[in-house]
Amino acid sequence: MNRNYPISHQAGASDSAWPACVGVEEAARLFGWPLYFFPVLMRVGHLKPLGKPVQNARKWFATCELERLRRDPEWLDKAIRIVERHVQEANRQQRGRAPEPGLAPLDRDEV
Repeated sequence: MNRNYPISHQAGASDSAWPACVGVEEAARLFGWPLYFFPVLMRVGHLKPLGKPVQNARKWFATCELERLRRDPEWLDKAIRIVERHVQEANRQQRGRAPEPGLAPLDRDEV
C-alpha cells in the first residue's frame, strides 16, 4: 500500500487522489510547514485531530477541514504567531534567559 499521496497546489480536497483523512506528514506537506508546527498547534488547541487520540497515538486530520484552514488567512496568521512564540520561548529557555519585559505573555484568548 502506497501512503505517499502526491500533494500539489492544483490538487484539491475533491480530487480523487486525496484520501478523506491524512496524517501529520501529509498535512505538513499540504500546508508547506515543517513537522514541528503540528504538535505545538495541537497542544494549544488551534488544530484538532480527528477522534480523541492519546498523546503518543498517530494523529489523523480530515482533508476537507485542512483545505478549509489553508484558505483562511486569519487562521494561518494565528497559527504562525503561535508557533513563532513557542520557538522564541524555547530558544530563550535553552539560552537560560528570563523573558524579555517587552514581550507580553500569550493569552489564552489570543490562541
